[in-house]
Amino acid sequence: KNGKYDDASQLFLSFLELYPNGVYTPNALYWLGESYYATRNFQLAEAQFRDLVSRYPTHDKASGGLLKLGLSQYGEGKNDQAQQTLQQVAAQYPGSDAARVAQERLQSIRLGQQLR
Repeated sequence: KNGKYDDASQLFLSFLELYPNGVYTPNALYWLGESYYATRNFQLAEAQFRDLVSRYPTHDKASGGLLKLGLSQYGEGKNDQAQQTLQQVAAQYPGSDAARVAQERLQSIRLGQQLR
């Protein structure tokens, strides 16, 4: 939490090398993605979140992973892709916190487009 995201990234990568299919692999993928996202390395973050969502779609981190996938895409400037992913969050995980945040972000993205 103290901004040591590079250290965290290395630890999660090491964990994933040792336990590529372990019980904590989905959590490690999520937090590795978060560490990249926090340092604005959106391309690497996107890869981790995509891996999490495709391999573990029913895991409790999947809804947040899909949300962060969309936000990573937005951070990369992939606005159309980001909007599709954020819509997917609301469709796949209705009523979740991730769906609520996705809807809020979609509204702000659309508002930003209208103001251009």
